[in-house]
Amino acid sequence: MTREPVAVESLMTDSVAPSLDDDLFAQASGWYFRLQAEDVSASDLDAFALWLAQGQPEEDAWQEVQALLGALRAPARAIRQQQQARWRKPAARQWMQWSCAAAVLLMVGLLAVQTPWLDRLRADYATGTGEQRRVLLADGSELLLNTDSAVQVRMSDGERQIRLLRGEAWFAVTKDPTRPFVVKSGAGRVKVLGTQFSVARRAEQTRVQVAEGRVEVNAGSGEPVYLEPGRAVEYQDRALTPVHGFDPLVGLAWRQRQLVFRQQPLSEVVAELNRYWPGHTLVLGDELRNRQVSGVFDIDKPDAVLKALVYTLGLRAEHYTPYLLVLRGD
Repeated sequence: MTREPVAVESLMTDSVAPSLDDDLFAQASGWYFRLQAEDVSASDLDAFALWLAQGQPEEDAWQEVQALLGALRAPARAIRQQQQARWRKPAARQWMQWSCAAAVLLMVGLLAVQTPWLDRLRADYATGTGEQRRVLLADGSELLLNTDSAVQVRMSDGERQIRLLRGEAWFAVTKDPTRPFVVKSGAGRVKVLGTQFSVARRAEQTRVQVAEGRVEVNAGSGEPVYLEPGRAVEYQDRALTPVHGFDPLVGLAWRQRQLVFRQQPLSEVVAELNRYWPGHTLVLGDELRNRQVSGVFDIDKPDAVLKALVYTLGLRAEHYTPYLLVLRGD
């Protein structure tokens, strides 16, 4: 089925309906991000060509969006000069464009420090945004990859090795005393003979959570630690945190396509939600980012989750494109 970007209205009902020009600007912005997505398809390209061929207004909107987003790479002075020379827009429209530009620049900066395409290219198994994948390994062990994750698998006579390149994975390991099962993430490693546990990698930090059996965790230097069921540890820069307990209903809820939050800052909640849905959601304001959130959210129902956050916290949701949402306080 062809996925066509559409102008999405704010979840709040007090906004004014956009003009035709603004609506076209939003549509063109949606197409800009859709065409750069890694899963863009031939049907997407055909649909874009049909949209662009509708007339001169669509062509003008497309050129304007390309100019705006291309200008983000230039210094701020160059952007101002281009704006003054090429655009003669009402103040309200200028504000919308600059707000969109600032938000997009931040999003581009966040995405630039990640390497999803490179990791997926190197991987034996990988998942895209919002996808989960179950893999039965050659030794009978089971691997469940969470959203935006990638692993390499190396099986030998002496060791079963998994390298977590990015994301999060759940392991149900078949016992084999002659071949340890080792998961490498960053500079550290997790070693087991047969058990059930998860390993999650976020930037430079790795978190290990054990549901069954006993797991050895080594951060790459110093003595290892041993985890029993219900225990977890993190490591970063070759240093281990103290071993601590965790709630499986929270830490492993993603296996049931759910996310559970208990008195966590909105910034952390949104950062986690961003891993599961296309596009990006930004939270503006330190006070709002620190608001505490509790709830059980369905990964597969992003609209319902956002409506719940907007209603419960009294937020204002502003869609600049179908792939960029900004949350503000009232």
